[in-house]
Amino acid sequence: MVVFTCNSCGESVKKAQVETHVLKCRSCQVLSCIDCGKDFWGDDYKNHIKCISEDQKYGGKDFQPKENKGDVKQQQWIQ
Repeated sequence: MVVFTCNSCGESVKKAQVETHVLKCRSCQVLSCIDCGKDFWGDDYKNHIKCISEDQKYGGKDFQPKENKGDVKQQQWIQ
């Protein structure tokens, strides 16, 4: 689940709640992803579907990600 921080008021907002937050917080122009720290202007947050995992974030420089079985099966099905 992707969670953003409003750079205007500092509130943490889940992706599904961003549009209602923008209606409340009129000065909200930039949202930052809590996990990866990237800034998203305007509606750019909608393209941010998947983010780094907690293991990647805290795994260090030698981290080797494990393959997600669900993603592997999905890619095989698509092909």
